[in-house]
Amino acid sequence: MLSSTSAVPRSEQPSAGLPSTCHACPTREHCLPAGLDPAALHSFEHTVERRQHLKRHERLYRYGMPLEHLFIVASGQIKTERPMPDGRPQVLGFYLPGQLLGLDALSSHTFCCDAVALCDSTVCAISYAMLTSLIQQRSTLLLRFHALFGTELARQQSNMLLLGNAKAPQRLAAFLMDLATSHHAPAPPAPSFELRMSRDDIASHLGLALESVSRQLTQFRAAGLLEVQNRRIELLDADALRAIAISS
Repeated sequence: MLSSTSAVPRSEQPSAGLPSTCHACPTREHCLPAGLDPAALHSFEHTVERRQHLKRHERLYRYGMPLEHLFIVASGQIKTERPMPDGRPQVLGFYLPGQLLGLDALSSHTFCCDAVALCDSTVCAISYAMLTSLIQQRSTLLLRFHALFGTELARQQSNMLLLGNAKAPQRLAAFLMDLATSHHAPAPPAPSFELRMSRDDIASHLGLALESVSRQLTQFRAAGLLEVQNRRIELLDADALRAIAISS
């Protein structure tokens, strides 16, 4: 069980349709235990102390809480944010199924941000103590953990470069392509996907004004690059969006 000091209280009901084991989980091929043999996968499942359900806007953990668990998104989407000096939240990132949350706490053993559900979501709570013990025994898991850690580091570096050098069209195009290609590489981008985050969240994450995000989406739509229906984005010309994202 998760202690009350490590996470905000939440519902204990599992999401409908999610399997109770990693072996049967559809996100496993993108997740931490990807590539483990049956014996190692069975051992890994013992590190999953619980699957916890989060309602929209519910917090998974808060800034400053002690690191007792890492979390893997099983379904839904999670955002991380941290308050700025003026009190407004700065959105740091978005996490989709199969992605690992809490790596920022490894150095200080306390969480450096808040994690908030963007929609009804389910996460797997991984005992950090049990995981580190198992990693010492399973080299395959160690390599996989390093790979996910490196992927997250590269993702954050790309975001820093984007925010430091790119203009609004490049930032938004790169953001949309990142969402479209999540868990599809090396396959083509998904033809459509849901924007669970608000435009305010997108603007905060990309360092843009809300008006800039709305205006840029309208321009992309007028150019025939995408279609927007409520929160659903349909890519009509992914190649053109990718070209914008990498343009200087």
